[in-house]
Amino acid sequence: MIFAHREGCLLRSLLITFLLLCGMYSSLAQAEIWSRTAISGMKDVAVAPDGIIWLTDKNGAVWKSDNIYASSLTQIETSGFSRISVGPDGVVWAVKSNGTLWKFATDSWSETAAKEIEDVAIALDSKKVWVVRKNGTIWFSSDQGQRFMQIEGSDFSRISVKSENMVWAVKSDGTLWNLAAGNWNKTAANGIEDIAIAPNGLIWFSGKDGTVSSSSDDGITFILYEEVGGLKNIDARNRGAWVVSFDGTLWHKFFSPQF
Repeated sequence: MIFAHREGCLLRSLLITFLLLCGMYSSLAQAEIWSRTAISGMKDVAVAPDGIIWLTDKNGAVWKSDNIYASSLTQIETSGFSRISVGPDGVVWAVKSNGTLWKFATDSWSETAAKEIEDVAIALDSKKVWVVRKNGTIWFSSDQGQRFMQIEGSDFSRISVKSENMVWAVKSDGTLWNLAAGNWNKTAANGIEDIAIAPNGLIWFSGKDGTVSSSSDDGITFILYEEVGGLKNIDARNRGAWVVSFDGTLWHKFFSPQF
């Protein structure tokens, strides 16, 4: 038994040493907590299906992380962007400060027909493009942004979509709504700034007060992450969430070791 215990300790020590050498131990140790990155000056964040992070900065530039930890970034040649989203096919969609909607595919940008856009989200199951216009109305496109159809609803500011049966949007007054069977339903949540839906259905919210919460039961109950504050724009995948704070710093929360 003593030999087995010593052997177990030795194996554990070797594993920790290996993780330290690979730079992974910190990710393992912080798997369940919020972490502040060294990245600053950002405005919005989007997480691609492969875990790569896309960002717009306060000057309108677009950046792409070199790995899923966002330990380094590469700037994409363009300018003037504010909001950003990535579809299930890896196509990047972004809104310019002048309200035009663009997409980035095969290493080039192309402008769509959409104008006066405030926010954009891509359905995770169908690649439909959903937008909120600056007048608060909501539209969607089934043909990669060539034509848009308006749906009922007004005074919205933010949107996130998993499927046609899971559309969530925030009104300018901070109330949270979901679209079901063609009708908008108001939830109990209020004071919301931004929203993101992970592929597994977990809903993430940032509040106008800088707090972050999540809900696993369609917005009925919420978990408030009291250990962080000052956060604004959010996106999420099954492995966790990424958020840009009011001061432009990038934060993340991982649910499991990222290797």
